[in-house]
Amino acid sequence: MLVPHPVNANTSTTVPLTPAFTSIRRTRRRYGETVIGYEWRGRFDNAELNRVHAEAFGHRPTDDDWWGQVNRHSLGWSCARLRGRLVGFVNVAWDGGVHAILLDPIVVPSLQRHGIGGSLVSQAVEHARSAGCEWLHVDFDDHLRAFYLQRCGFRATGAGLIRLR
Repeated sequence: MLVPHPVNANTSTTVPLTPAFTSIRRTRRRYGETVIGYEWRGRFDNAELNRVHAEAFGHRPTDDDWWGQVNRHSLGWSCARLRGRLVGFVNVAWDGGVHAILLDPIVVPSLQRHGIGGSLVSQAVEHARSAGCEWLHVDFDDHLRAFYLQRCGFRATGAGLIRLR
């Protein structure tokens, strides 16, 4: 599978999506004495992402195949790590063209409200733009409105939703 993939801030190219070329390291950010590392298309295992998802959304861990899903359907994803432990994640699905969709932005509850989620979204915006996307879509619950509209720069639009299950 070939996908547009940014190589550095100044260029982008089409490269094979292989394990040898799946990540771009990002500058680490310091929050007090805590240093969070961010990695675009970073490696993770399903168990650790299922744990973070369960913590963030308040449910029991599942055995979802996140690694297979993101590698089949995503422009990319970003991982946030604290001392090697996965503490945040965002997935950017896309249509292969100009539309990207922000999915599953999560941060473990104990580290929320420290800028980690905003940094994950900023990285998603940067890479979707570098890949040539014109639009990045997101949907969210009302209590997250200020985060997405004020902190992350999304604008409110009319949208529709059908619950399928």
